[in-house]
Amino acid sequence: MIEDGFLIRPPEAAELPLLARIERRAARLFSPEDLPSALSEHTLPAGMLSDARDAGLLWVADSGGQPIGFALAQMLDGQLHLAEMDVDPSHARRGIGSALLRHTLAQAGLRACAAVTLTTFAHLPWNAPFYRRHGFLAFEPPAGSALADQLRAEAAAGLRNRVAMRRGIA
Repeated sequence: MIEDGFLIRPPEAAELPLLARIERRAARLFSPEDLPSALSEHTLPAGMLSDARDAGLLWVADSGGQPIGFALAQMLDGQLHLAEMDVDPSHARRGIGSALLRHTLAQAGLRACAAVTLTTFAHLPWNAPFYRRHGFLAFEPPAGSALADQLRAEAAAGLRNRVAMRRGIA
């Protein structure tokens, strides 16, 4: 998918290590109250990135042949779940996150998923309000669901003010 000045595409295997840099740079936008220091340097495991790439669930925003953002999805509770989306802050406010999100929604449709889910911070403007502008609504995941378990795990890891969100696929 070609957007204004960048391309959304699957990453090359050699680009996977570059995604950790994007993830770390994006994490610097969060205060220690929102993202505890123990988590701010944590990046997605290489095996998870590789598996997602192999499954067709990892996409990068490419500008000039270089990844500047990425989205990683997984199947969770029978729906496509946006597990991580990061944009290098030096490329922020160019529509890259919106393009990655649109691509994720399109991929959910191709996989005949009824919805896309995610977890995010409720109070940060580039989190829940951003997703709300794209049609996502906060919801309480069913007890015993993998998404409910994920929210509990996030809270146990020190993340506060988290919310699950869902958008149906038309």
